[in-house]
Amino acid sequence: MTIDSQSADKPHVHTWDPNSNSGKPLFVLMEKGVDFEYHYVDIIQFEHHAPEYLAINPAGTVPTLVHRGRTLTESTPMCEYIDAVFPGQSLSPSDPSLRYAMRLWCQRTDIAAESLSVIGWHTSIGPMVRSKTPEEMERLIARIPTEERRISWRHASQQSFTEEQLAQARIKVGSYLRDLDRGLQKTGWLVGNRISLVDLIAFANFYSQPLSNPDACREEDVPHFIDWLRRIYARPATRRTFALARSLGRRGLEVSRMLGVGAESVRP
Repeated sequence: MTIDSQSADKPHVHTWDPNSNSGKPLFVLMEKGVDFEYHYVDIIQFEHHAPEYLAINPAGTVPTLVHRGRTLTESTPMCEYIDAVFPGQSLSPSDPSLRYAMRLWCQRTDIAAESLSVIGWHTSIGPMVRSKTPEEMERLIARIPTEERRISWRHASQQSFTEEQLAQARIKVGSYLRDLDRGLQKTGWLVGNRISLVDLIAFANFYSQPLSNPDACREEDVPHFIDWLRRIYARPATRRTFALARSLGRRGLEVSRMLGVGAESVRP
């Protein structure tokens, strides 16, 4: 990871793959057609805890957006900032009631994503981290900026979640996907009659569910959700975003193929 001097006008995004919170600003910037600098932060190598990254985000979280002297570190409000500041078609409804509905869906999505992260750690991130030697893990954990997060990472690196915790997480994710399916019935989008920020935020978190959680994604059970996935996967901006993937985000290529969307046009 390298951090260069950053021009004031061009946004600089420091983040991992187009996956979950890391991917939210990438999907929004691509959809808006904004020219930006992408600084890849490999969280599997703990680069978000490296001194040069902590210099711009002392909390050691991803993503981080740097623009015009401002540093933004919360992914969902960051997406609203991008939509408001940069030119291109607005991704937020002008009607106050629809804007309220968008923010409510964003909140529900962020809550559901907490359960999704439990499953993601168990199936993907945890095994990748635990492949490191104990000595290497201890060296990487030692540079985490806060004691609370050092304890959390040390615990997570040594063991996974219980079956009860995983079962509860799956129940909550399945419930959210059914809610999402119902929310999409009227217009095919979560708010209004066209794509909005919350569609991109929800997609960034839940794009891989047909692959990672197939029991909750049977097309006969959540047809509107599957159709919504296909339509977002087919968007040129989405294909360009997944072309940035180096690690876990490459699942998007496989899911796209599973859904019959033209993933052959996407190349890492």
